[in-house]
Amino acid sequence: MTDKELKDLVASLAVSDKEIDRQLKETKQLIKEIGLQIKETGSQMKETDRQLKERMKETSLEIDRVSKRMGGISDNIGYHAEQFFQRAFEKKLKFGYVKYDEMIPNLCHRDKNGEIEFDIALINGDSIALIEVKSRIHPAFVNEFAETKVKKFRKFFPHYKNYKVYLGIAGFSFCEEVIHRASQYGIGIIGQKGDSVEVKGKLKAF
Repeated sequence: MTDKELKDLVASLAVSDKEIDRQLKETKQLIKEIGLQIKETGSQMKETDRQLKERMKETSLEIDRVSKRMGGISDNIGYHAEQFFQRAFEKKLKFGYVKYDEMIPNLCHRDKNGEIEFDIALINGDSIALIEVKSRIHPAFVNEFAETKVKKFRKFFPHYKNYKVYLGIAGFSFCEEVIHRASQYGIGIIGQKGDSVEVKGKLKAF
């Protein structure tokens, strides 16, 4: 190799080293920038997650507030419905075609063996009408009333064992399924009629 060729090779190698150094510096700078972007993205994700959790918390609190308000309204409607029908039956003392001697509000039994309560009980010498007042009535309640609550009544009030038992459900509105099931069991549907009540359906003694 001649001196000129040697000098050219050294010069070429020097240029290559500089190029490599430049590329290394650019690569390091790029890696640094990527690291900063990742860090910034991580911070943004944390902030987004924090905001999302905060919104979820606020939404949950608002749902709780609305639920409490709705529950309070429902309880209030239920209370006024109960008061209305109790007063109406206290004046009328009649359920279907049967006349009664007295009305007992919130007839209840509680002991270690269980408890049961009826919003209205109408009583005479041989019959008792048990009436439940509901602001909203689910069809399943009709089944429970006819099949479970009557048995509990017989169990916890044995002094009425020879009495005919009639059932009624009172409310300001009823869905078709509730009316249909009540009709099948012979439970009276009781609605408001002015200041008094109206009983629909053919009653059956239990």
